[in-house]
Amino acid sequence: MSSQKRRPQPRKGRTAAAVRTSRRRPDRALGLVGIAVVLIGVTLVFALRPAHSDPGLQLGDHWHAALGVYACDHWEGDGSWATPFDRSGEPVKAGTTTYAPMHSHHDGLIHMEPAGSADTGSAASLGNYFTFNGFELSSTHVKFVSADLRNGDRCGTANGTLHWLVNGKERTGDPTKYLPRDGDWIVIAFLPETKKITDLGKPPSFGHLATAESSPPPGHTSG
Repeated sequence: MSSQKRRPQPRKGRTAAAVRTSRRRPDRALGLVGIAVVLIGVTLVFALRPAHSDPGLQLGDHWHAALGVYACDHWEGDGSWATPFDRSGEPVKAGTTTYAPMHSHHDGLIHMEPAGSADTGSAASLGNYFTFNGFELSSTHVKFVSADLRNGDRCGTANGTLHWLVNGKERTGDPTKYLPRDGDWIVIAFLPETKKITDLGKPPSFGHLATAESSPPPGHTSG
């Protein structure tokens, strides 16, 4: 018997399989990581995608919104007030001969009829309606028909504060930035603490919304 030690023979098949398995594991792990990254990326794209922005009033639209301004204990204008018109019956901006794309026809409605792109979108704001027609509005002040009231002014026996709501829901912030929609009913109210704007109900002009399209009011020329 030889004194020389026998060298162990390598188990080729087993070693090769182990090598293949060890190589697959990193590849499989990388694949799973890649899939996870893709899924996270897709999720973030949808989650962070900006919400669809409403373009608002556009050329060709003819919208109507009912407006009411309540001063302490009464509706100013009672659902009918004058806005500027020229001699031909065209609505114009106060003190000018320029067409007013937001106006009223003694019906208490805001008629929104853009004549150009400058009258659309954010330009069709509640603040512009007030400005075009010689009225004033802010988050603390309203000047409308015969009312001219600021926060802190007397409202009966108490100090009053300006509030506003749209379609029955009270809003906060600057009312001039609001973009009226077709069919809206809007209330601006100067009230003492003892009154709630949500208790006032719809403005007197609300009933005119249903017939605004089918039977334009007298003096209506441009739609």
